Amino acid sequence: MIRHIPKSSCILMPWKNGGGSTAEIARHPQAEGPFIWRVSIAEVASSGPFSRFDGYDRHILMLKGNGMKLQAGAHGTLPLDTAFTPQSFPGEWQIEGILTNGPVQDFNLMIARDAATGTLRSQKVTAGHAFACPKASTMLVHDTASGDSWLADEAITASTVGTFIIATITPR
Repeated sequence: MIRHIPKSSCILMPWKNGGGSTAEIARHPQAEGPFIWRVSIAEVASSGPFSRFDGYDRHILMLKGNGMKLQAGAHGTLPLDTAFTPQSFPGEWQIEGILTNGPVQDFNLMIARDAATGTLRSQKVTAGHAFACPKASTMLVHDTASGDSWLADEAITASTVGTFIIATITPR
């Protein structure tokens, strides 16, 4: 099954702290409340603390902007300064996002650690490239040019040239 998720169907939700907003692309389950996994794009307008997500693993990469440092206290600093290069950290960590020079847009995958594992990567492809979905997994492929995404449990073929973000979720 392949489900197309147009950019226009993602609803932008402002953060409680006023420092940005998030557009949820997909989640499982789709109902409100706790999720096993969630994929979203965040617009980070100012430096500030990240929300904690205890029990979740977080994967993040920068789509646009001049970068952000993820200060994680005793765990050090994770640079988010090169577009399409992911970083990962436990949702329990106290993270302070420090913008380098202006706002950034980032892509996020959050996974409930006890229910699933996940990966986040980027890939430049030509039209006709097939993204293979690992057995028993769910894959979300995001076209960075159009902003559209596809959710699938089977291979997806790119119809354009460009950079795509691939989030893969595998149940435990």
